[in-house]
Amino acid sequence: MLAVAAGAESGPPAGAAFSAAAAGSRSASALAAGESEAAEAASQPAVPPGGIASNSADVSAVAPKGDSAGGATAEAAPSGASTLEPAADSKAGMPGAAAPAALPSGGSSAMPANSSAAGAKAAPANTNAAGETAPVGPNDPGYPQQRYLEQIGAAAAWRTVREQTNLTIAVVDTGADLEHPDLKPNLVPGVNVIAPGRPPEDDNGHGTSVAGIIAAAGNNGFGVSGMLWKAKLMPVKALDKSGYGDESSLGEGIVQAVNKGARIIVLSVGLYRYSPYMRDIAQYAESSGALLIAASGNDGGLYGAKAAVEYPAAYPTVLAVGGATPSGKPDPRTNKGPEIDLSASWDVYTTALGGGYHHEEGTSMAAPQAAAAAALVWAQYPDLKPYEVRALLKQTAKDIGEPGVDDASGFGLLQADRALTEPYRADPHEPSESRQTAAAMPLGKTLSGTLGGMQDRDWYAVNAPYDGIVTIRLQKLSSAAAATPAVTVTMDDGSGKAVTHSLKQSSQNLEWNVKKGINRFGLQLAGDSGKDDLPYLLTPLFRMEADAYETNDQQPEAFPLLPQSGTITGTFHKTGDRDWYAVRFSGSAAVKLTLSSDTMRIDPALAIRKEGADMTEYDKNGEGETEQTPLMHVTAGTYYIRVHDASSLSASPVAGMYTLGLQLAPEDPGEPNDKASEATVMQAGADYAGSFERADDADWFQIQLNGTNLAHLALTGVPKERQVRLELYDKQQQRLLAVQTSAAGNGLSFDKLLPEGLYYVKLTSVHPFTSSLYHLSVTAETTVAGYRDIAGHWAQDAIASMTAKGWMGGTGNYRFEPGRSITRAEAAAMLMKAVTNASVGFSRFKDVDNGYWAYEAIGRAAGAGWIKGYPDGSFAPDQPLSRAEMVVMMNGALRPDNSGEAKTVYRDLPSSHWAAPALTALQRRGWVKGDADGMFAPERNATRAEFAALLYRALT
Repeated sequence: MLAVAAGAESGPPAGAAFSAAAAGSRSASALAAGESEAAEAASQPAVPPGGIASNSADVSAVAPKGDSAGGATAEAAPSGASTLEPAADSKAGMPGAAAPAALPSGGSSAMPANSSAAGAKAAPANTNAAGETAPVGPNDPGYPQQRYLEQIGAAAAWRTVREQTNLTIAVVDTGADLEHPDLKPNLVPGVNVIAPGRPPEDDNGHGTSVAGIIAAAGNNGFGVSGMLWKAKLMPVKALDKSGYGDESSLGEGIVQAVNKGARIIVLSVGLYRYSPYMRDIAQYAESSGALLIAASGNDGGLYGAKAAVEYPAAYPTVLAVGGATPSGKPDPRTNKGPEIDLSASWDVYTTALGGGYHHEEGTSMAAPQAAAAAALVWAQYPDLKPYEVRALLKQTAKDIGEPGVDDASGFGLLQADRALTEPYRADPHEPSESRQTAAAMPLGKTLSGTLGGMQDRDWYAVNAPYDGIVTIRLQKLSSAAAATPAVTVTMDDGSGKAVTHSLKQSSQNLEWNVKKGINRFGLQLAGDSGKDDLPYLLTPLFRMEADAYETNDQQPEAFPLLPQSGTITGTFHKTGDRDWYAVRFSGSAAVKLTLSSDTMRIDPALAIRKEGADMTEYDKNGEGETEQTPLMHVTAGTYYIRVHDASSLSASPVAGMYTLGLQLAPEDPGEPNDKASEATVMQAGADYAGSFERADDADWFQIQLNGTNLAHLALTGVPKERQVRLELYDKQQQRLLAVQTSAAGNGLSFDKLLPEGLYYVKLTSVHPFTSSLYHLSVTAETTVAGYRDIAGHWAQDAIASMTAKGWMGGTGNYRFEPGRSITRAEAAAMLMKAVTNASVGFSRFKDVDNGYWAYEAIGRAAGAGWIKGYPDGSFAPDQPLSRAEMVVMMNGALRPDNSGEAKTVYRDLPSSHWAAPALTALQRRGWVKGDADGMFAPERNATRAEFAALLYRALT
C-alpha cells in the first residue's frame, strides 16, 4: 500500500496502509453530483426554446417546464434549471393520439390496479386491433430466420395487435435506407442533424438495421417482418457515416423528434460519460409524453465488470435494454449494472443497407425490440403515460437471471404478448410491507408505486456499490385538485438506528448516507394525510462520498505521501474533482506512476511536476484504461501529482474508484549490463530505462526473435547535448548496423527486417548523464514474404509466391496492402513481369508520360493488346481496376481457350455483358471465383489480393 506521510492533517494516521478496491467490484452506477442536481442544473446557461445551444454540450442544459404538454410530470425540471418548451405542434398533442392529460387521483389514466384494461377494450384472441383475423405468421420469406420474434413473444402478440399507425416512432441513429422496399411503406419524413436540409439517408447501415426490427413491412410477401407490420417510422440522422456523433447532435436529434411529434424514440447509441445536458434532454422528452429507449452497451465481454451501462440508457427515465442469448440467458457481452430495465434478443435478422438483409447482433438490436413492444402496448392502451408503459413492460418480462431484478438482465426478458394481455399493476412491488419483504430498488432508475391508504407501507432495498450518499427523489402524482399528502420516509441502513423524515411537497429530494451493501427505506402516508391512494414516482440516485484524502483540490492542499512503493484508492465525488498529492524525495530516485479505475465511466489522467517546474501530463489512453508514466529520474525535492477524470473538461461525479500507484526502482534498473554476457533480456513491447554514469559505460540488451520479424527499435529520453550510439549485433557478434542520436537530443527509431535468431543491442554515450533516463523499447511483427500485413490472409500463399518470383512487390513500409484496390498501372506492371510472351508493340497515352513509373509496362501491355485505353486517348493509370476489367486484362495476357458460347454462372453478369466472353474463358480453366451468393460484382474494384490470387492460379 502507498503510505501517507507524517504530518498529514486529514485521513488515516501517518504511515497507515489503505486497502485497494475489492477485486471484482468494478461495476458502478454514476449519477447525482456532489452538489444537488438542482444546483448543478441551475448553473447551466439557458437554451432558446425549440433549439439546442450552440456552445459546448458540457455546459448546455435543456429542461422541461413543469407545465409542458405531455402531462406526465416524471423527472420534472429541477428548481432553477433552464427550460426548453416543446414546439407548438407538440403542445397541441401528438399526431393521431389524444393529448396526455394529468393523472387522476388513484393512479393510471388507462388501467386501474389489477385490472386488465381499465375501460380499454381488449381485442379478442386471434384478431388485431382492427378486428381482423390474424394469421399464424407473416408470409415474408425471411421470417423463418427471425427466431427472436418467438423468443420475445412478438409472434404471439400479433394475435392481439400487429400495427401501430396512431403514433410516430423515431430512430435517432445513422439514418435509414429511404428506398429499402421493406422500409419505405412505413417511413415518414425525418430529420438530418448532420447535414441539415438533406434527407436522413443512411450511409453507415446501423440505422437501417435498427429500423427493420421495428417496422419492416410485414406480411407483404418479401423480405422480413418488423414487429410492427404497419407503422410510422421517423429516421433521424444524428450519427455520421462512421457511426459516431457528439452529444450536441444526439440531443438535437431527440429534441427535433419530440417536437415533430415522436412518441417513442429509439437510441441504439451510447457513451460512458454522464452529461447534465443529456440528462435534461431525457427529462424534456419524458415531460413531453415521449418514451426514450436505449441500448445498454456491448462491452461486457471486453471489459467485464468495468463495463457499466452506457448513457443515455443509464438515465432514470430511459428504458435501458440489455441482450439475451438465443437460449434465453443474459448475454455476457452486455454491459451490466442496476440501470438495466429489461433484456431482448441479442441476435437478429433484419434489413440491410442497399435493399438487402443480414444477421446483426448487440444491444443496439435489442433496444428496438422493446421500442416496438412499447408501440404495441400503446396501440392497445393509448392513454398510458411513458412511465406506465415502462412499468408494464418490466412487470411482464420473463425472469432469466438471478431471481428478481438483477444487474445482468434487469427485470427479465421482454415478452410482448404478456404486455398486451396481463394486468397492469399500479403498485407492482407488493408485498413490501416490512423491512423483511422490501422490494429491490435499482439505483439510478425511476420506478412507480402506490400507497394504498393509511395502512399501506412500501419498503424498498437499495444495494449501494460503495459507501456513499443516496438521494431519494419522491414525486407524488396526486390530482391537481387534491391537496398534496405528506409522506413519512423511514431510512434504515442496518445499524439499528432508523431515521424518519416527512416529505410534504409534491416533489422533494431526501439525502441519505449509506454503507456499501443493502440499505432499506420505507414510505407511508403521514397521519393527517387522508385515506385516498397516492400514486408516486421514486428515483434513488447514488454518489460517492469524499475519500480520506480530501480536501486536496488544489496544489497547496496536496495530500502528503511517503516516498515508497505502494498504492492508494480515491474517488471523484464532485463535479470537476481534481485530487492533488505531494511526495518529498530526499535524494535521486527512479519513479514510475500508474493510475487505473474500476469503471469505464472514468477516463484516468495524471500529471506530475517538481516544485517550481512545468507540469507533465499523461492522458494517452481512453475510458477505463490505465495511464502510466515512463520510469522517471527524480532528484531531491517535492513533486506534486494531480489525478482527475478526463472524460470531459468538468466531469460529473462517478460511482467508482481510482487507484494511484507509485513504484520506486534503482537508479539504472538495467545494471549490471556492461557487456554482452550480462545483457538485459528484452520483451517485446516493454520499456527499458537506463543512464550512463561514465564515458566508458555501456548498456547491453538482447532480443530473441522467433521467425522472420520486422523489428522496430525506439530510443527516447536522450537529453540535449548528449548523443547515444545504438549498435545492433547478431548472435556471432557481427555488427549489423550503427546509428546515433543528434545533438538536439530526444532519440531515434528504425525498422529492420530480421530472420529468426538472437540479437544484441549496445548503447553507449561519450558524455555521461544521470539526471534523466533514456528509454529503449522493441516491438516485433511477424512477416510473411517480407510483408507485415498478409499473415493469415486468404491470399497469403499467392502473394508470397508472386513476390518470391519477383512478379509483384509491396507498397512501402513492408506492406502489401492486400485489401487495397489495385490501380490500372499496377495491374499492367504485374502482368508484364509475370507473362513473357508480349509482342514488341508499344502504345502511348496522353496521360502517361515517359517519366511515369509504369510508362514502359503500360506501353508494352497496350502494344500487346492486353489492355486498352479510353476513347479520348487516356489510360487513367491511377484509377482503380474493376473486377470486370481485371478478367478482360487477364484474358488478353494469358489467352486461354476463348471458343464456345459466352455463358457465365453469375446472377449479376449476364452473357450479354461486355466482360462475359473473358469471364467464361477464365471460368473454364477454374481460375475465377465469385461470391458465395452467386454474384461476381463486376463493377466492384479489384483488390491487390484478388489480382495476385488470379495470377497465381493461372500461372502455377
